[in-house]
Formats: sequence, C-alpha cells, structure tokens
Amino acid sequence: MSMKKFIFLLSFITFSCTKTGDNRPPDDLIPPQQMSEVLVDIILMKNIMRNSSFIEDKKQHLVPQYLYDKYGIDSLQLASSQSYYAKNPKIYVPVFKLVNTRLKKLNDSVQEAMRLVE
Repeated sequence: MSMKKFIFLLSFITFSCTKTGDNRPPDDLIPPQQMSEVLVDIILMKNIMRNSSFIEDKKQHLVPQYLYDKYGIDSLQLASSQSYYAKNPKIYVPVFKLVNTRLKKLNDSVQEAMRLVE
C-alpha cells in the first residue's frame, strides 16, 4: 500500500466516524506513542502477509496474539482505543503523524540497504 493511499484511508476512517455519544477515553486507553507503534506493526504485518509468499512457513507467527503479547494489550483494549481515537481526530492525527514518520524511516532504511546490496 502506498503511503498516499495509507494516509487517505486513515484520514477517511478518522473523519467518517461521527457517531455521537460518550466521548470519554476508556480506562485502559493505549497511549498515543504506543498506539502508533501498534499501528505500525499492524501495517507491517498486513503487508508482509499480503506480499511475502516466499515466507509461507513464517506466516503463522504474524497473528494478532503477537501484538497483544508484545504490547501487553488485549483485543478489547485495542478495539476500544481505536474507537476512541477515531472519534477524536484531533488526538488521532498526531498518532498518524508518528506512524507516517516511522514508516518513512523504515522505508528509507530499506532503500539504503538495497542500494548497498547493488
């Protein structure tokens, strides 16, 4: 997924969530910095699953449980945090900026490594 498509998709999701109601953060809200790290891992895992048929024997490790164990969260905490952030774009936009920065750094390091191999 290109960076522009990713940003558009996240913006669309963020700004299309206009459900009214209780807008208080959940008690177990994932902090913005950690949320950005979780989102980066989700994006990377999805792209690896989609594009890396040559590592079929490793795909069983790319499951949500890996994220839950790595970050000490559970599926309900992730879902409630995503819902809260989606309802609060002013809070979520900085999270997306962190995600974008991290993905750009990863992309740059991969590009540099590929240049060194050539």
